Amino acid sequence: MSEHSPHSGEAQLPAPGERLAALDLLRGVAILGILPMNILTFALVPAAYQNPLAMGPISASDWWAWRLTHLFFDQKFMTLFAVLFGAGIVLLDARPPRVGISATARFYRRMAWLLVIGLLHAYGLWHGDILATYAVCAMIVFPMRRLRTPLLSAIAAVLLIVPLVIGLLLHLAFASLNAEELAPIVASWSPSDAEVRATIAAFSGSWTEQLPERAINAVVMQTLVFTTWSLWRVVALMLLGIVLLRCGFLQATWSLPRYLACAVSGFALGTAITGWGLLRNEAIDYAAIDAMTIGGMFNYLGSLFGAFGWASLVLALPRLGFPEGFAVSLEGVGRTSLSNYLLQTVLCGAIFFGHGLGWFGVVDRTMLLVIVALVWVVQIEFTYIWLRRFDLGPVEWAWRSLAAWKRLPLRSEVS
Repeated sequence: MSEHSPHSGEAQLPAPGERLAALDLLRGVAILGILPMNILTFALVPAAYQNPLAMGPISASDWWAWRLTHLFFDQKFMTLFAVLFGAGIVLLDARPPRVGISATARFYRRMAWLLVIGLLHAYGLWHGDILATYAVCAMIVFPMRRLRTPLLSAIAAVLLIVPLVIGLLLHLAFASLNAEELAPIVASWSPSDAEVRATIAAFSGSWTEQLPERAINAVVMQTLVFTTWSLWRVVALMLLGIVLLRCGFLQATWSLPRYLACAVSGFALGTAITGWGLLRNEAIDYAAIDAMTIGGMFNYLGSLFGAFGWASLVLALPRLGFPEGFAVSLEGVGRTSLSNYLLQTVLCGAIFFGHGLGWFGVVDRTMLLVIVALVWVVQIEFTYIWLRRFDLGPVEWAWRSLAAWKRLPLRSEVS
C-alpha cells in the first residue's frame, strides 16, 4: 500500500509536487468568496459583522445585501478555505524531503513563518487576519494527518460540536447576570453612538492612530474568538479536508451527477438552516444575548452544508461548459491565494482606512458589494499579469524563501 494512498478503497493522491487544478480552482473561488464578509470589517465597526443594526437602522436595500451575504457567503468560504488548507497539509507532507531536513521540520518551519506573517498582518494592517489561526491549527493537525479516515471524521465531528456547547453555556451564563453585568456584553454587540463615532475616528486616522484600535480587536480575535470558536472549528475543518481529499471529492474524481446532487443538497440544507436563524434573529430585532449565542448557531451549522454545496458546484462547473479562460483565471488566483488574500487587505485598507481614502463608516452595505466586485476584477487581472511572468505569487515566494532560508527562484523560465 503506497504512502500516498494509505487506506484501501480511497482515491490515489497526486504524485509529490503535482498541482491539482481542482484544488487551485476551489482556492481561487474561496479567496474571492471571503471578501463580501471580510469587507465589513474594513468598512464598518466590528459589531456590524454579525449584527446588521450595530450602526443603527439600515435601508431596505442594505437589508437585502445583508441577507444575501449571510445566506450565501458568511462562513461558507472561510469553511471551504480551511478544508483546502487541511488537504494541503497532506500534499505538502507527500513531497520528497530536502537534504538535511525532515518533512516534519520543514512543515513546522513553514507554519512558523506563516504565523509571523499572520501576526504582522493582524497588528499592522487588519485585525481580521486568519493566517495566524491557520498556522497554529495546522501545527495541531499535522501529527494526525495519517490517522485512519473514520477516526479523522469522528474527531472532526466532536470538535465541531465544541463551539456549540460553549455557545449554549455562554447563553446560560448570560441569563444569570443582571443588567449592569450584561452592559459590556451588550455594548460589544450593539455599541452606543459615541462608541461608533470613536471607532470611526480611530480607523479614519493615520496608520499609527489606527494601531491601538486594531491591536485591541486583534487580541480579541486571537484569544476569546480563538479559544471559544475558531480553534475547534478550523482544526475540525482541516481534518475534514484530509478526508475529502482521500475520498476523491477534492480531486474532482466524482461523477457529474454526484457533484450536482451534492450541490443541490448542500445548498438546500445550508440555506434552510441559515435562513431559519436569519428569520429568527430578525424576529427578535437582533437582541444581543440571544442573537449572539443561540442565534449564531444556525449559520454555524448551515455554513458547513453551504460550503459543501459551493465546493460541489465549483467542481461540477468545468464539465458544464464553464468558460475555460475564466476557470484558468480562478485557478491562478488559487495558485497565488496567500498573495491575493493579503492583496485584499492592501486594496481595502487603501479604500477605507485613514491612510487611504478614509471611507470607513460612510459606505452602506449595498455599495460595499459593488466595491467587492471591483476588487475581484483587480485581483483577477493582477494575478493574470503576474503569472504570465512568474511561477509563484510574491508572498508565496517570500514565504517559501524564508522557510527554506534561501532565495528561491521566482521568474518563470518561459516568458
